[in-house]
Amino acid sequence: MKKTLVILLVILAFAFHLAAAPSVERYMAPSAQYGSSDAAQSAQQAASLSEMLYALGNLYSYLDANFLYDIDSQKMQDAVISAMIDSLGDKYSYYIPPEDAEEFSEDTTGRYVGIGIYLTKVNPSYIDWEDPSTYMVVITTPFPGGPADRAGLRAGDMISHVNGEEIFELDANAASKLIRGKENTPITLRIHRGDSEFDVTLMPEEITSPSTEKGIIADNVGYIRILEFSQTTLDSFRSDVEDLLGKGAESFIIDLRNNSGGSVDSALGIANMFIPEGKTLMTTKFKEKSTNKDTVYTSTGYLAVPESTPLVVLTNGGTASASEILTGALRDNDRALVVGSQTFGKGIMQFTIAFMGGYLNITVAHYYTPSGADIHEVGITPDYVIDVDQEYSDEEMDAYAAFLESDNIDKWLEEYPDYTKDNILAFGEAHKDSGVPEELLHLLIRNEYIYSLDYDKRPVADLDFDTQLVKAVEIVKSGITVEEFEKEQEALSPAVIATPVEGQ
Repeated sequence: MKKTLVILLVILAFAFHLAAAPSVERYMAPSAQYGSSDAAQSAQQAASLSEMLYALGNLYSYLDANFLYDIDSQKMQDAVISAMIDSLGDKYSYYIPPEDAEEFSEDTTGRYVGIGIYLTKVNPSYIDWEDPSTYMVVITTPFPGGPADRAGLRAGDMISHVNGEEIFELDANAASKLIRGKENTPITLRIHRGDSEFDVTLMPEEITSPSTEKGIIADNVGYIRILEFSQTTLDSFRSDVEDLLGKGAESFIIDLRNNSGGSVDSALGIANMFIPEGKTLMTTKFKEKSTNKDTVYTSTGYLAVPESTPLVVLTNGGTASASEILTGALRDNDRALVVGSQTFGKGIMQFTIAFMGGYLNITVAHYYTPSGADIHEVGITPDYVIDVDQEYSDEEMDAYAAFLESDNIDKWLEEYPDYTKDNILAFGEAHKDSGVPEELLHLLIRNEYIYSLDYDKRPVADLDFDTQLVKAVEIVKSGITVEEFEKEQEALSPAVIATPVEGQ
């Protein structure tokens, strides 16, 4: 009977914690709230829940009395909770059991051993064999400077095998643990990119994850790259802005490429630094009977940067979630022009709550940009589209994989240790017969040059080979405003007009 009560209490606690899930801590004061509940429907669901708990209690009593072997109560508890979450059919909702809780919390410390990627994986219960993204691991963001980034892996690449082991039936936690690997132990990944597939061998290492990087580039352009939105990102960004303004920054570029999101509060707080009082930053819509109410977030008027200061936001396919919230807030309020490629398209929000020694990550709301755009599974189209993610042939990818296995890069660095544009171009010329596309050769050697430098000596930006950044600098230095850009677009023929965010 005691064990039966344990299981019942677990399930009851689950229901209680969901009902009591805290709302997201807010930096912005909400300007409106909505919401209602349906008492009759709630009563019906409560009766259904009571019947389910009663049936589960009877099942456990039967197993306890009749199952031949010992029962692992903790394992059963984790399985029951996981099954409930898995039954939701949402790839962004999952349960982290107690044995994985410490590893799950590790990201908040900013240090871990791995290959440096953020990833997603659909629960194996929902595999669609016609859709590889439902059974492979999808790289959402390669971490700047990590082994994966240096090898040229990028957002959207998919992983099917780790050291020859198929990972289709693994859940996200198990796959992540396998891919993370061990320090100083090589790990081989089977990568799928478009119609191509190739193997890449990487060496896991200690990864340090700063929140932002900054610098003055191209004379008086202030450049800030936001690597992730943690609870400390807002303070870090504010400090960066103050420092760059003090050094003479006359315009700003915010680089959100390969930023997979994080704290919504930090994203809204940063938007608030650029947008005048009373402007909508984001709207959230919860389930009708949720204890959390639909909210319109508005700016409070704390302007850290004058409204007249030119601003450009850089995006790509790895720009997701909180990054898209910031992008949408700045673009829809006519405060920034967006340069780069289409963003990821994650327009839903999750709460993460501690539960039974582990964590629950549950999708709780849909969000909309200030113009009312629903970007979920669509993304945001930049004002200036510069797509650098080219497709390569199978032969080129095979050559690329073989090149990574060679010692060509190490030999080159030994002979030409200086990080210069000439050395990068010479590397491409020296290996032009390798079958690897020239732009990939430049990327590989450039990454190795940069990340072989001490952290404080690395260039904050690449104005030689980063075509998206070069365009962003050109635009922000021109001083063109969003209003002027829109007038230019209206003067063009419909065939060449860039799609604005609010047109999604």
